[in-house]
Amino acid sequence: MRQSRSEMIANRTSKINVKYSDVTERDPFTGEPIGKSEVTRQVDAVVTEISTGVDRDLDGGIVVQTGDLTVSISLEQIADIADKITAILYDGKDYEILAIDKKGIGFDNRYEIIARLIS
Repeated sequence: MRQSRSEMIANRTSKINVKYSDVTERDPFTGEPIGKSEVTRQVDAVVTEISTGVDRDLDGGIVVQTGDLTVSISLEQIADIADKITAILYDGKDYEILAIDKKGIGFDNRYEIIARLIS
């Protein structure tokens, strides 16, 4: 399965930037986070722009609209920051995260993200 996935996504990936919040400073006495900053990481992803033919559609309980993105990123690239991702930068535009799920057959091997253009 792992080998077939790499064959399926060969020559289909694009470079995108994922934005996430990370703790930059902690209180010296309590260890509580007191400072956060937005960090970006460049990853390879299979990006599909949704064009439903109608204005809205339903995908896994999420209302998707024409212009939204479905992004598939391998687990290894963002496993450490998946719960911190706030936005995606693709084609010079910022997209907010609507949903992020682990996917795979037999074992989790990728994250599927649905994202909407921030207007």
